[in-house]
Amino acid sequence: MNSDLKKQLGERIRRARHDADLKQIELSERLGISQGVISNVETGVSTIDVPDLPRWAEALEKPIMYFYLDGTLDLQERAATILSMFPSDRLDFVMQMLENMALTMREVSERQETLSSRNGAE
Repeated sequence: MNSDLKKQLGERIRRARHDADLKQIELSERLGISQGVISNVETGVSTIDVPDLPRWAEALEKPIMYFYLDGTLDLQERAATILSMFPSDRLDFVMQMLENMALTMREVSERQETLSSRNGAE
């Protein structure tokens, strides 16, 4: 992970900790790690291993996506970020699910438009 991403994640961790009204030592106790690790993560010196992120999210009472996405990403970047979280051997399945959802939503929308235009013509 490059240093900008480490710093960005660290800032999000710090913000989540403040939102939870926790001191670094309190978070370290919840996670069973040293306060120094918390400090290093928050300053971008080190980062969180992906398998450990759910524990951090639970301790900070935030959804995991809070740590991945920020408000500066456009929809395509958000979609790419989310898709990158899936194991590569499951991406085809995920894409099929998304396609089915999109087609279903389109059909529902078209039906609603047709009903709306019929009701307006009466």
